[in-house]
Amino acid sequence: MKVLGLTAFLAACNFQSTRAPGADVDASPSGPAVDAAVDSVQSPDATAPMPDAQNCFGVGVVKVCLQALPAGSINLPGVMNPIDTTASGNCDQVVAQQGGPALCVIAATNVTVIGGMIATGTRPLVVVATDSITVNGGAKIDVSSVTGTGARRGAGSNFEQCSRSDKGRNDTGGAGGGGGGSFGTVGGKGGTGDLNNSDPPGTPATGGNPGAAASSVAVLRGGCSGGAGGEGDNSPGGAAGDGGGAVYLIAGNRITINGDIFASGGGGRVTGTPGGRQEGGGGGGSGGMIVLDAPTLQVQGRVAANGGAGGGGGGNVGGTVGGDGTTLLWNQRANAGVGDPVPPPNGPAGNGAQGTAANLTTNLDGNGSDLGAGGGAGGLGLIWTYGTLNGGSQMSPAPNQR
Repeated sequence: MKVLGLTAFLAACNFQSTRAPGADVDASPSGPAVDAAVDSVQSPDATAPMPDAQNCFGVGVVKVCLQALPAGSINLPGVMNPIDTTASGNCDQVVAQQGGPALCVIAATNVTVIGGMIATGTRPLVVVATDSITVNGGAKIDVSSVTGTGARRGAGSNFEQCSRSDKGRNDTGGAGGGGGGSFGTVGGKGGTGDLNNSDPPGTPATGGNPGAAASSVAVLRGGCSGGAGGEGDNSPGGAAGDGGGAVYLIAGNRITINGDIFASGGGGRVTGTPGGRQEGGGGGGSGGMIVLDAPTLQVQGRVAANGGAGGGGGGNVGGTVGGDGTTLLWNQRANAGVGDPVPPPNGPAGNGAQGTAANLTTNLDGNGSDLGAGGGAGGLGLIWTYGTLNGGSQMSPAPNQR
């Protein structure tokens, strides 16, 4: 799937057409892939031919210039599925992004998604078609993070410059829940544990606060993890859910989505049985980032970057994990993790908060308890569109048409 002479340029400004004008083309070399550790595009090589301005695509935060146009079309997923964007050999080009993570770029004349494509790894995924991208009905591109069965981190998730969500306070008599991850919207606060102040005596175990929502985004990046639950009675506390990944689709003429694109966050974790005694549940991860960039965008399928639910608090044993941010059920909240159902007067332990979805961003805090408390919900991610959008009635959050 190699494309010879692929070069990419990244811009934070907004241009006026999806086929970028020559005046907006920056100088850059062809040649070997840029390593992910590089913080900016390499300096121009005077001996390398400059890319033709007509070979440049994209008008948003990612702009790709192809030194030579690709010769053919491809179907996705390819041989590698899930595709691991950390491995440079799985990308046609690895491109540095100033102020953000390096990108894994796949390019072709036409791209058709015919099955369930999953992308994991440290780099966000960028798919470029000089003509069109089509996601067939029943097919999908999925960069979501998953906590339950088939656990994984979506491509580019847990951006290192995220505003971090706090861990719940440790308490052997009932720890606080972790704060939910924040990105497009703010996550929820973790619940307060040991409300009866029994062990040790003193103040209750406060839950972790969520990080701040992103006030501006100038790069392609994934969502943010939640905070871990506090440590209980010889229990490490529930781990945080991961943020959703990031995917950017660019087409010279048209993007058609009859299937689905997902970048939802993972649910907050728990230690579970037989451990988890008096622990706080982990906070859910925020949704990630999805960008569609073409002159014409036809969206009939589901596009979701929802937040994960908080994990349940521990009592005699740990609670249950929070549900992963919803995808197929794009406009519904993920199920909250359930606290250990210890009978009164001490129990039950606190439940986590439900996840987030379009227009469902209230009651995000984990529940408190005399035992371990529940984790907060992850906030929504971002969906941006560049071009004329037709359809799009199943998108969560609502798209920001730029």
